[in-house]
Amino acid sequence: MTIQNLSFQIGDNGCRIYAICNGKKIGNLFFVKTGADKIIISEAEIDPSYQESEIELYLIQQIITIAREQHRKIVSICPYISDIFKNHPEFDDVRLLNNGR
Repeated sequence: MTIQNLSFQIGDNGCRIYAICNGKKIGNLFFVKTGADKIIISEAEIDPSYQESEIELYLIQQIITIAREQHRKIVSICPYISDIFKNHPEFDDVRLLNNGR
């Protein structure tokens, strides 16, 4: 499926990033900021029709931008997101813990 007009929106009091395509929410990443220096990612949900579109990676890039701007480290307790981090060493500067790895 082709992704056009992809945008992102912070919601739920700053604890969720939504991926929006042509006005429709197609995925989200739930996270919590803890203390002054950490972000915990707990889950990602993607519309099944967009599962092959790397929406999760785009969402992770958004949270990484936030982490870098706020000088925070990211902890992922979501196994799927942890695997994405494991396969992208360019994110290591913000990764504190990757599901025990």
